[in-house]
Amino acid sequence: MKKEDIDPSRWKADSVAVVFDVLLATSTITSSLAHGALEVIPVLNEEEAKRVAEEMKRENPIVAGEYGGITIDGFHPPNPLALNSVVKDRPLILSTTNGTVATRRSEGASFVYLCSLLNVGAVAEHLYHNHQHGDLVLVCSGSANAFCLEDYYGAGGLIQALMKLGEWSLSDAARGALMIYRNETYRAKEVLAETRVGEMMAAYGLARDIEFVANEDYFKVVPVFSKQSGSIKEVGQYESSR
Repeated sequence: MKKEDIDPSRWKADSVAVVFDVLLATSTITSSLAHGALEVIPVLNEEEAKRVAEEMKRENPIVAGEYGGITIDGFHPPNPLALNSVVKDRPLILSTTNGTVATRRSEGASFVYLCSLLNVGAVAEHLYHNHQHGDLVLVCSGSANAFCLEDYYGAGGLIQALMKLGEWSLSDAARGALMIYRNETYRAKEVLAETRVGEMMAAYGLARDIEFVANEDYFKVVPVFSKQSGSIKEVGQYESSR
């Protein structure tokens, strides 16, 4: 339900994590890769972002990030519409309060995928064809140790897409996410805008980004995090998180 719930000791062999931060990190990652970013390096905080940027300065990375919803001083805004036109053929170093932290905390899994509404169909197809018989753990990043409806709604969208492809055994939490998604199908924009984070984003002038990331199945991109390299690329370039 939130990144703080992740217990590193509970990851099993061949476990699969799917991280959601619909508003906004996993949507930004998906969109950036779709627009030609070479890779996305998820970092834990501003200090790590600056250190990695110094190490990669010859590669001319873009450094984007926020803390508590406010763009970090000297960093690029980490919202998709601010990055789509500038990420092509460049690595993106991304620091966010929740989504990038949830990704790093999930690195004990054998596979770590990133999902948003933008790529929910592509992720479902990949999981069905490659992980149908394993355990899938859907990680909702949450915000500041609190549950976030938009991540739960996104998880429900993925479960709905998976159920269309085959049979799955669902936990009660997964059933709840599916119920919420089905009750609000075709209302993604309204659901996201009415959440606490959505209202905060609108107050910061990011209403267009909310509308953009509410587009379901917009990209055929399946981002996967590699623990070995510490970066996120499209799944064809990485096969596991080890």
